[in-house]
Amino acid sequence: MKALDPDDDGVVTLLSDILEDLGVDNARLLLAPAADNRTVLETLIVDAEDEAEVPPGTLVLLIGARGRAALPAIRRIAAHRPAAVAIKGNEHDLEAVAEVLQPTGVGLVAVAPGLRWDKLEGVALDRVREPGMPAEGTGAVHRDLFAIAQTTATLTNGHVVIEDPANRVLAYSPASNDVDELRRLSILARRGPERYQKLLKESGVYKHLQAAEVPVHVEANPEAGLRERVAIGIHAGSRVLGYIWLQEGAGPLAPNTDRLMIGAARHAAIELARHRNEQAQSMREDRVSGLLSGTAQVHSQAQAAGIDPARPAALVLVSAGGLDQSPAGLQLRRGELSNLASIHAAAYRPGAIVGALGTETAIILPDLDPAKSLPAINRLVNVIVRDATTHLHFQVQAAVGPIVPRLDSLHTTLGHVRGVLKVMEARPSLRVASYSDVETTVLSNELMELLEARTSLRHEGIATLCTRYPEFALTLLSYLDFFGDVNRCAEELAVHRNTVHYRLRRACEVAGLDLQSADERLLAHLQIKLWNRTGNKG
Repeated sequence: MKALDPDDDGVVTLLSDILEDLGVDNARLLLAPAADNRTVLETLIVDAEDEAEVPPGTLVLLIGARGRAALPAIRRIAAHRPAAVAIKGNEHDLEAVAEVLQPTGVGLVAVAPGLRWDKLEGVALDRVREPGMPAEGTGAVHRDLFAIAQTTATLTNGHVVIEDPANRVLAYSPASNDVDELRRLSILARRGPERYQKLLKESGVYKHLQAAEVPVHVEANPEAGLRERVAIGIHAGSRVLGYIWLQEGAGPLAPNTDRLMIGAARHAAIELARHRNEQAQSMREDRVSGLLSGTAQVHSQAQAAGIDPARPAALVLVSAGGLDQSPAGLQLRRGELSNLASIHAAAYRPGAIVGALGTETAIILPDLDPAKSLPAINRLVNVIVRDATTHLHFQVQAAVGPIVPRLDSLHTTLGHVRGVLKVMEARPSLRVASYSDVETTVLSNELMELLEARTSLRHEGIATLCTRYPEFALTLLSYLDFFGDVNRCAEELAVHRNTVHYRLRRACEVAGLDLQSADERLLAHLQIKLWNRTGNKG
């Protein structure tokens, strides 16, 4: 294929762009290319036996050899200094290849064994060709912006219009009878009436919107039939990508309208910037997966998001798993939740990343202060949960992970945060919890899961007790739960204390236990607890 000259239009394709489109499950960056070698101009499939010419800026897809067997071909290819080499295998398989490429500035991508080379090449070619292609697929960005408009309108109790820098309407919230004439004409004509735009420019409103990310309030004009408005510019660095206009509805605007408008503008800026480069709608999900992958791809994903992987960060998982809807309905509701969370998270941290992670909504909060941020995060999450209930009309639960010193180690908290959600599932009334709130229960559950997986770790006598005399086993479990308090055990089981003594004696006889032994008490407690946890099955 013909290489694209990045100087033609100032737009280039980075290796990280291609990896984002592929997704972390298909390809992982094991070795980042040097700073001056990240641009991919073309792709080339090379057989390990061929002596192919490899132009600079090429993403080489190396076939026909893996692991150390690929080293001769790697040395030949590295001499041409392509952008990167993609080889099938994992980090262990490609350790020797990484050592050879490290000093050359050539990147290394590990490709999942099940991914077909033609699919990888197709994704890479689509991305490389995009800078020179006409803009297509604008429907995706419009759908995202309409969702942002609708969510912002719901949270603020008003009506929203999103415009581009030329005041063309890009999206708006559904209209009702309380919209004024200006908003009606803007939607019908797909841009604001010229006379009103001139008035706003003359009054300096647009200068304020272009100067800073600060909401501007425009007073109502009853004579002209205009209601109060709040506007904010959509900024991407020094560029203005558009404006968000909020019109007062039948009732007053929400007290936190200014903060919500800042969040909406930041969220809209991310969507507009992404889609200007024709990135897929699933990119947010890929970015979340990439940042939680624990691989070298964390750094490329962080770079693409404009955040520092060496700064403290935290993970929040929001679950709406209790929704009883069709798959399409669930997808819609989770999309609404993601938009709501994105607006609030962007208002708190400009670099916040929100996306799906399985059935949950993940919120990655970067650039935190370990000493001061946790209370603010808890307030943020409580607002998200509250607004999901108030405006989306469904209950969600949110688990707040610990603040880690570096974003690139955030993946180490994923299991714990999911453990918090698992604890919360058994407590429907608990809406927000941090890892520190339920740490003991999370670790206890993880220990039980380890024991469940190791079926060899079973005491035969205790197993017999559980299988043949479940009533005795449950009495012993209750007795151990209450630290040997027979009276509390009797109350819990609603039996006489003499019955408790009888069952305990029989339980010890059947299992061959000595309750005076701390080791035997611990073993009995864990094994009976595991048996009871798994539904008295083993």
